[in-house]
Amino acid sequence: MIPSEWALSARRTVRVILVVGQPLVVNALRHVLGRDPAIEVIADVRATTDPLIGELKPDVVVIDVDELTVPIEEAIDACERSSPQSRVCALSAQHRPRFMQRALAAKADAYIAKDTSPAMFAEIVHSVAGGDFYADPRIAGAMLRRRSGRATESTALSSREHEIVRLIAEGLSNREIGRLLTLSEKTVKNHVSHILAKLKVNARSGVAVYAVRNGLVN
Repeated sequence: MIPSEWALSARRTVRVILVVGQPLVVNALRHVLGRDPAIEVIADVRATTDPLIGELKPDVVVIDVDELTVPIEEAIDACERSSPQSRVCALSAQHRPRFMQRALAAKADAYIAKDTSPAMFAEIVHSVAGGDFYADPRIAGAMLRRRSGRATESTALSSREHEIVRLIAEGLSNREIGRLLTLSEKTVKNHVSHILAKLKVNARSGVAVYAVRNGLVN
């Protein structure tokens, strides 16, 4: 749900640096993010090694990973070294699960598809700046579906919990999960609490990212 105008005005401003190679993409992203009064694009650079990232210390760095001239892992590592407190969003047109898995395994805090709506894109930037994680539910859900119903020793998730993790990754609410699995909303809530404890994450938004990073997918 998109926040009201009052809620938007009450937000703190999120400072963003774009790491994008193509001028047309830079202009498009500036236009999209510029529509949100609580997001400020403070610079755009061509590489995560640019000194501006370390000097300006943005809240969020958005990296167009399709245009990188170095491996994703190297790009994100350079960003983390120059501005450790900055959160990193990988932006890509790729819907291939393994591409997203690679970005998240490299410790990106979000993987955003380029066909995400402008309003949702801004919401994700705010959410990530606030400490949440994000994995495109269309891709994450498909990845986790392959493992639904198969427990792993490393996480001790039951087959039911794997199924719920997959549905969380697809963006479903507890009520929607309950309807699909013929469970009460309270039962689903208890399962989610156990999953968060087992995966050692604080919010359901981190469940899919954790699962992808830690090999709970094929």
